[in-house]
Amino acid sequence: MIEIYGEFYSDVMKKTAEAALKRFGNEPSDVSAEITVVDEEEIRELNRDNRGIDKATDVLSFQNLEEVKLPVKAEDYPSEVNFEDGSVIIGEIYVCRERAEKQAEEYGHSAAREVAFLTCHGMLHLLGFDHTEPESEKEMNDLCEEILSSVGFTRDYVPDETAAEATGEKENAEFRSGFVAIMGRPNAGKSTLINTLVGEKVAIVSWKPQTTRNKILGVCNRPGSQIIFIDTPGLHKPRNALGEYMMKSAKTASEGVDCVLYVVDAEKGYDENDKKHLLSFINSGEKVIVAVNKIDHVTKEKVFGILTELNKLQKLSAVVPVSALRNRNTQPLVTEIEKLLTDHIKYYDDDQYTDKNMRFMTAEIIREKALRLLDKEVPYGIGVDVTEYAVREDGLINISADVICEKAAHKPIILGKGGAMIKKISTYARQDLEDMTGSKVFLTLFVKVRDEWRGSTSIMKELGYDAKNPD
Repeated sequence: MIEIYGEFYSDVMKKTAEAALKRFGNEPSDVSAEITVVDEEEIRELNRDNRGIDKATDVLSFQNLEEVKLPVKAEDYPSEVNFEDGSVIIGEIYVCRERAEKQAEEYGHSAAREVAFLTCHGMLHLLGFDHTEPESEKEMNDLCEEILSSVGFTRDYVPDETAAEATGEKENAEFRSGFVAIMGRPNAGKSTLINTLVGEKVAIVSWKPQTTRNKILGVCNRPGSQIIFIDTPGLHKPRNALGEYMMKSAKTASEGVDCVLYVVDAEKGYDENDKKHLLSFINSGEKVIVAVNKIDHVTKEKVFGILTELNKLQKLSAVVPVSALRNRNTQPLVTEIEKLLTDHIKYYDDDQYTDKNMRFMTAEIIREKALRLLDKEVPYGIGVDVTEYAVREDGLINISADVICEKAAHKPIILGKGGAMIKKISTYARQDLEDMTGSKVFLTLFVKVRDEWRGSTSIMKELGYDAKNPD
């Protein structure tokens, strides 16, 4: 089975890879191979780590079979058989999006044709071909042209959508839109997933559970659809007023949505708490899709075990294994979500990716940097109050904010020796804010103590956590 990770001409990649297999007598079900779309820095890092060269190449293949006998049969490679489906694992391919686009422009053909060529080239490597000698290089190039021609990806190939636009006959597909609540236990990767799906930084990310305190809208604009994701605090038993606010926020987020996207942490596994939450959503009449996240951190056997248990639940709309961090298998997840959307209007403009204003986003980014840098020293009792956010006439942005802590003993930790820690928090937050706004930012941070503020509804309201209006 050919698995594609990334949304860059994934249909072209799949069609090309399957054609390459059929050229040598294999069906797609006979083998397992992964094709991942990466950027220049990612493929450069792969080359550094695995080949010892500091270079961004257009394609990179990692062959799993030492000697390839064509066609590939399971009986010839008993130690390389995927126990899930009986296919032979032949390897991985990485295609660099930027290099493919640049080369397509240089060669004067479409990016789709270039992607098809790079995919075919990578597949031939996995099937035992190389180009170290002139004769073998010619053989590979000839095979590539033969395979690409067999599926119509010739040098003058134009993708269907481009051809349709050129003739003014682009299909007027039905536009779909709707709201999706992202739920799950703390630290399952919900915020990372929403940022990956939206393509922008919407929610702050930390290894610490319960990082998200408000429900946050993230807008995913795609051809033919607009998905409004609602990121929510992790489902947990509240211990103070802030915890109660977070659970109320999570509960209201699931009201009136087209579906619930429930995230299971593959590292921690699927347990009775997950099952209880899922049954609660199902029994209340919600349509539920489960994303099994962090599959890049665990074995395929563990993922298979989780999928087996989830498949025992009745009335789940879909179960999709993903890696939010590496953007793996997110396209099939989005496709499943789109099937459940019920509206046909565009709620937000194409350039809007969240409903939150810059004061809110500023406070969240500062809090994210504090949580990451302070590690376990000041676990959760940090709030941020943005006291000034002013855009000057010259375009520069002046920001002042108070970092709120619960105990006097926490203040010197946050400040650091000679103010080093608060300066580092400010520097990292400023860099993110400048990337987000595209403007120069002057950020000033102060540290203030508000004793046990997480138990005070009045202080929480001052910091933007209104229990009566948990938005």
